[in-house]
Amino acid sequence: GDQYRKVSSRNLPNAPYTVPQNPQLKNFALYVGNVVNGRQNLEAYFTADILSKTEASVMIPLMLEHSLNGFILLSGRVTADFNDNDVSVSRTLMNLFNNALESNSRLMELQTANRELDEKIFSLFAINQSAKAMLTEHRLDELNQLAVDVFSELTLSANTAFFLYDTKSEKYALKAYRDVFHAGSTTPPIYLTLRPEATAIMGRQIVNATDESDAEYFSSLFEEGIAPLEALKARYIVFIFGRGNEILGFVTLGDTISGTDYKKSTFELVDSLASYTYIALSNAMLIKVVNDQKKLLELKLDRLITLNTLIKNINSAQTSKQMIDLAHETLTVSLGVENGMIALYQPENRQLLVSAATDNSLNGTIIPLTARLEPLLKGKVIFESDATLVSEYIGHDISDALQDKAGLLAIPMSLEHYEIRLIGVIFIFRTYNSLLSEEENILTFESIANHMAPLLDGYIDLDRKKQEYIPDVMKQFTQELKAQIEECLEYHFDLEIIHLVDKDATPFTGNKICRMVSDLFQNTYAVSYDHTFVVIQNEFDYNRQVLERIAFEADASVACFKLYKDFNSYEELIELLK
Repeated sequence: GDQYRKVSSRNLPNAPYTVPQNPQLKNFALYVGNVVNGRQNLEAYFTADILSKTEASVMIPLMLEHSLNGFILLSGRVTADFNDNDVSVSRTLMNLFNNALESNSRLMELQTANRELDEKIFSLFAINQSAKAMLTEHRLDELNQLAVDVFSELTLSANTAFFLYDTKSEKYALKAYRDVFHAGSTTPPIYLTLRPEATAIMGRQIVNATDESDAEYFSSLFEEGIAPLEALKARYIVFIFGRGNEILGFVTLGDTISGTDYKKSTFELVDSLASYTYIALSNAMLIKVVNDQKKLLELKLDRLITLNTLIKNINSAQTSKQMIDLAHETLTVSLGVENGMIALYQPENRQLLVSAATDNSLNGTIIPLTARLEPLLKGKVIFESDATLVSEYIGHDISDALQDKAGLLAIPMSLEHYEIRLIGVIFIFRTYNSLLSEEENILTFESIANHMAPLLDGYIDLDRKKQEYIPDVMKQFTQELKAQIEECLEYHFDLEIIHLVDKDATPFTGNKICRMVSDLFQNTYAVSYDHTFVVIQNEFDYNRQVLERIAFEADASVACFKLYKDFNSYEELIELLK
């Protein structure tokens, strides 16, 4: 300080309590450093008032490391003034006192060093244990909370927060927070934006939030400044640097739990903790990347397995319809297609015929090949992200019938020889858990379309050739019926014609009644998809009852025409059937 305080006095009731320091006393140890004898010599260091009140004639300096720590003022012996022997004794006492002071100082320094060494040993132990905990934790969320707990416990911070760079928001986000005195308190989310021109300084890893210069430095880094951290009661900010001065994140420390200031060793500990935290975060991030890549590879493998299974199913199909049904079922069940359809191209009408759809009511509907769909003829994939524009591609009626459209993805099934020839189209309008535009989805659907195209083309060509060789059932029926009627008229045999009409039959479902009856009756003729004729020449009542029962089960109408009763010649029967 700037004065000396009285510690003890004897027989000097008027001795002052304090003695102000002056330049002579300040530099005494450096320039004098010895006992001062005589009032005249003492006047160079003390005022007359002090010398009068202390009756001093000798000063014994108490010196430590070139500084005057104190002094002893002596007035003289009781019986006489000090002589040379007394001054010599004073010098001896001075050396004794100064040696004692130096020994005591060394002891205090040793004790302080010992205490700091103990603290550092504990800090090293704590860092070792904390580093083990953090380096073995590879889950980022748990690591964030663990980092807060470690910093809080080792620094005795009452309020500790952990910020980390968030790749989604491209900001530094509050990941974890700990308030020792309010454990259940919730903290609103805090995001800080790093300025594009910000330059972090490695030498300023620890920032004092209460220091104006440090606060301005922090504000120069982040657009929001230091104000958002006030809610966290931040007093110090510890940056966690990555490579090239990159700020990975930072930790904020509040006041200590005891209210005392942070020790120097604490900041050394914080510096080491920040380094270990960087290593732990880097490891966790790398492991997360590896795990994400592993999941992605597993997903791709599952897609390949699914695609392989689908191709096997497609290869097992015996007809084009069976192939389309298998492909549509696999798209919906295995590949997550929530809304879609498969349509075949009819070049003679420039239109698409829906052969399979998630909404069965759309089967058999026609999609004109509009200008929007023209790229399909060139083998190009069409993608439309706006669900409101789907009607411009497939028409308003079909678009309105589709529920929950996310957009449109049209994959052409085409062949390329001398020119591109469109076979059909796979339409996807929505998937369960992915985007229509996802590259892997498009690649998978294209693989399916490319595999189906040549097979479908072969089946369609085969069906076309089959049609060329399918017998004319109507012609066969009329020829055989005429011969049978003439034979019965010649030999007076009875004959009945049973006419079955399937009300629910469509050109796409085939003649169900014919399939049920042909196994039981030889003379069965399916002249169309809904009309079937059966010729009976014996056991009329029994056979008629069998046919009526089959018609009842199939919800079909039945009519009976008897020779000699309803008609008497082939011509009359034909007129009757008209």
